[in-house]
Amino acid sequence: MMKLLILPLLLVSTAYSNAPMSLQGCADEINVFRSKYANELSVANMNKLVYNPKLEKKILEKLESSGGCPEKYVEYEDGFIFGLNVIGSDGLQVKMASNAGSMEVACVQTKCENSGKVIISAVFDFEKSPILAGPPGTRCSGNRTADSNGLCALETSRKSGKYVRKGPFRTIGRGLGRIFG
Repeated sequence: MMKLLILPLLLVSTAYSNAPMSLQGCADEINVFRSKYANELSVANMNKLVYNPKLEKKILEKLESSGGCPEKYVEYEDGFIFGLNVIGSDGLQVKMASNAGSMEVACVQTKCENSGKVIISAVFDFEKSPILAGPPGTRCSGNRTADSNGLCALETSRKSGKYVRKGPFRTIGRGLGRIFG
């Protein structure tokens, strides 16, 4: 009897694990390294990224054009930077941390049907704004003020305390850690 109950549970969990999953924690993970980058290199105007779930659709459209199993690459398109299959992608990691003007990010986790490999992809807006030198958070623009991590946060999204890495996006966090020490 117990075996009969386990089989449907396995089928349901397998079907669920093949579905795309939103990674809202990715904004926090990327912000950890944006903060570290801003503090180590004295970037005064590094924006804190806010998660925008509407951008997930852009990622899914890109993944569809690659057959769902993209090679690692970074692409600029219509004011956005896409990183498909970003696990271990140093190029995207540097862009995520060093583009001070970016404000929004989204991530999607999917599974390649051919290989069964987990694919994590990200997109963020590309804002051409110069990196301003100085103590982190001292030259924030408009409706942004410095948070306790040295990032320029929207006044409605400020959080105190240090960032803590958690969740499935830790993989990218580890890669950024290798770059920024």
